[in-house]
Amino acid sequence: MASPRTVSKSMDKRRKSRIRSWETAQDFSALNLTPDNFHAFYVKFTNLRFPMMVSHLLELRYLINHTVETYKEPPLTPDYRQFRDSLQAAVDSFIDKRRHSERMLRILSMFRDIHYAHSIMSRDAERRLREAMDDNRANRIKFIRYGLFFVFAGVSSGIVWLAMPEPTWFIKLLPAAYGYLSWYYFHKLPGLDQGIEKLTQELNDVLRRRVDSLNWKTLIHKLAMVLGYKRLPGIEVFHDDNDHMDRSVYH
Repeated sequence: MASPRTVSKSMDKRRKSRIRSWETAQDFSALNLTPDNFHAFYVKFTNLRFPMMVSHLLELRYLINHTVETYKEPPLTPDYRQFRDSLQAAVDSFIDKRRHSERMLRILSMFRDIHYAHSIMSRDAERRLREAMDDNRANRIKFIRYGLFFVFAGVSSGIVWLAMPEPTWFIKLLPAAYGYLSWYYFHKLPGLDQGIEKLTQELNDVLRRRVDSLNWKTLIHKLAMVLGYKRLPGIEVFHDDNDHMDRSVYH
């Protein structure tokens, strides 16, 4: 039976591990709001739990505000107007101040454009990988066909050699040459198999990192909380960095 001191140390170790994991989940300092990093940011942001540490909250606010300041809204085309109108009611129902709701719509528009660019990049990468996989499979079939052909050619030239009473040196070299060519093409097959495994893994990574659609309701609610546009009773958005009470971990 473990001693009370051992149990206490084990619980303290698990508690510290949970705190470190929680703090890492709230830290956005290593992320950028770019199409290439959009999956990492979106998953981390939509899974955000409150309260946050003040330093992490300020980093996240700076990242969003800095990115939106450099963002240029698209022309007010019918498609963009329809997008804004579809979200206007949802934003206005959650955010009271008109200035904040307009800012929120600009941020959501930025998310929409980043997500669109992210989707294009993801689908282009998927297309390139699938084309490379198709080429790999075609080469594998071709190399097997060539290898079998040269095996047959080597066997045939060997039979001709044995059937001739005085074969020339050229006839004697044919089986060796065909044997080498057959070995060459069959020797390429393991490399192709490794290549298809690598391409499959890269394709799975691309599909895993793809954000198919945006949860606008979650984005609106969490953006409003993070940016200070909305305060909900009973929800503490941030706490002091020195406060590491268990309630912050399990909130």
